[in-house]
Amino acid sequence: MRQWFGLAVVLCLLALTGARAAEPACDPLAVDLTLTPQRTLLYASLKETLKVQAARPERADVVLLGDSLFAGWRTDLPVAFPSTAIYDFAVGGDRVPNVLWRLENTDLSHLRPLAAVLLIGTNDLAAGTPACAVATGIETIVERLRLLWPETPVLVLTIPPRGTDFHSLDDRRLEVNQAVAALGHRFDRVHAVAIDDDAFTCGQYRKPLSAAGTAAARALCGNYADDNLHFSTAGYAGLGRILQGAAAGALGEGVFR
Repeated sequence: MRQWFGLAVVLCLLALTGARAAEPACDPLAVDLTLTPQRTLLYASLKETLKVQAARPERADVVLLGDSLFAGWRTDLPVAFPSTAIYDFAVGGDRVPNVLWRLENTDLSHLRPLAAVLLIGTNDLAAGTPACAVATGIETIVERLRLLWPETPVLVLTIPPRGTDFHSLDDRRLEVNQAVAALGHRFDRVHAVAIDDDAFTCGQYRKPLSAAGTAAARALCGNYADDNLHFSTAGYAGLGRILQGAAAGALGEGVFR
């Protein structure tokens, strides 16, 4: 009897192991939700979406795509880069499905920018989306941009640190950033742009974390606003330098002037 019981246990364990091995690498439900274009459900973001669509220019040297991390730069761009026509096609609160929706519902085919720049994913992570689905979504946006503008190089930025100690959502954020880093090896005219986590957080990122169960004191960095999510004026100046260097290295010319 014991032999049969032991055999049954072994067979059950083998069945469970086989079931786990057969599971897909990424939850299909999460991928489907991320890749399905969706108009934003946020009132303020929808109003901003309409304004951004209405502001579509006749020409642009650079097109920025993403969420509030780019949208918050809009008013300062003409001063930061007076010789570059930049269309800030970003909307606060946006996630990957919202960017896909705007690309489907805004005719940008007449634009032939010298570069397109993508920064998206922090809101997807905050909503609980698995890293693999966010990475797949970013890759899908890149594919859409390559189809829209075949001759336009695409710069894809890594998702910067966020949170009280700049380590919020890090388990998934770092996984997405690894996938972003690989895009340049998989697509023609696509260049990954790594934001140095420690440098951009003024050296705070490398500091030891608070002990488990204790409240972390807010890490201070002049590149961030008080929420440790959005960028300050100094942060945008630093981001501009990152893009200038990345564009010069990847494209061989100074696009951001």
